[in-house]
Amino acid sequence: MEINKLTLAVLAATSASLIGCGGSSSSSEEEVVEDIELPEEVEVPEFYVDTAWSVGSDKLVGLTYPLGADDGDLIALKRSVDSEDNVSHTLMMADSATKEFEAVEGLASGKPYYRDVLALPVTGNIDGAELDTTLIATCGYDETSMIEGGDIPMVGEVRAVNVAIEEEVETPAQLELYLIGSEINEAIAIDTGAEGGYLVDCHSLGGLSVSDLSSKSIPAYEIDFFITGKNDNGRAAVFEASIRYDYENNEVTESDFTSLDSDRLVVSAVDVDPEDDYLAAMVVEGDTYLLNTLGEEGIVLQSEGNPFTSGSEDGAVILDMAYSGDNLFAVSADAGLAGADFTGGEFVMLTGGDYENCMDQLAVNGATVWCHNSTDEGKLIEFTAPTVTHSEEPQVLAVSSGMAYKVSKEEAEQIKAELEGAGAEVEVK
Repeated sequence: MEINKLTLAVLAATSASLIGCGGSSSSSEEEVVEDIELPEEVEVPEFYVDTAWSVGSDKLVGLTYPLGADDGDLIALKRSVDSEDNVSHTLMMADSATKEFEAVEGLASGKPYYRDVLALPVTGNIDGAELDTTLIATCGYDETSMIEGGDIPMVGEVRAVNVAIEEEVETPAQLELYLIGSEINEAIAIDTGAEGGYLVDCHSLGGLSVSDLSSKSIPAYEIDFFITGKNDNGRAAVFEASIRYDYENNEVTESDFTSLDSDRLVVSAVDVDPEDDYLAAMVVEGDTYLLNTLGEEGIVLQSEGNPFTSGSEDGAVILDMAYSGDNLFAVSADAGLAGADFTGGEFVMLTGGDYENCMDQLAVNGATVWCHNSTDEGKLIEFTAPTVTHSEEPQVLAVSSGMAYKVSKEEAEQIKAELEGAGAEVEVK
């Protein structure tokens, strides 16, 4: 048995006591001192991992950290396709102690497809007991979305798409809410109930903001966020969701959806801009864009080609975006991490860290960022948010709805031609 420092100290003290009393080892019984074992240090795992991950069959389609949580669990959404092309989804949670994702049991999934997750820590009196838990939102839909290989309306095909929709009415996508540890499991159709129509599939959830209404003597949270997807007219659209959750009675009491914008362009990831409007990613004619309204007038960033691969022919379908401080980061199905250079008006590739292997999804808690590891699937990369280097010469104009890319007349004509080629109706000022 290995003798530790504490054992040696006890032995030394015993020896000194015997000598002081005039005794010796030959004239007294030998004293037996038991070894005292100190508790072993707990080794914290290096990375978050899904031990049930199957390479080639599984894909990470959602990842988030609960907004404002203190040492919260990471939330992930996994899509699996078996050998017979059957699709299933697993909602998972992992704490910071074990960093091992485990499936959330007892959740009813009523749709074939799901994408993205948002989460909020909730404390309240649930079923007569105080409970600290998490409210999770995800989006379910019936058919593969445009960013997953589904139908994309092109110029000259819009009439045919509309006719098909009239003949076969599509089912609205639904926002599903789960309160972990309770019986809350609600599905709400993403439908404006008016001329704004409804959402058919989901591309991204983002821009989560929460207001506690207790100052108005209402025991509830007002939860707002943005959703991108395809609407019932076959066009890519941006919706805003507003949910009221009564934490005293443990129920969702109000839900409202507003259609903010739509176009025949494919809009993917969404987040919030500094003025609480949305920022949406788009790829058109081989270029990658960030817009604050769909169309030429809303261009915030324009990057030639793919900022994740440096390829010049094809733009990037950005799957997730997240802010860390003033830095906006983006990931796609290609390995790499891109940052938004708002002064230079483009996405830039970030190098110099493990984040060069990021793909699929992002989660942020302050300066700590996680992403899916392209070189070791089923595991997350954890890193400190890098600073996005900005161009020395600012090229942006401040406008009421956010930041707009300042371009020359010739550049504007080129952008106009690209957007019109994808079906947009634009006018160069």
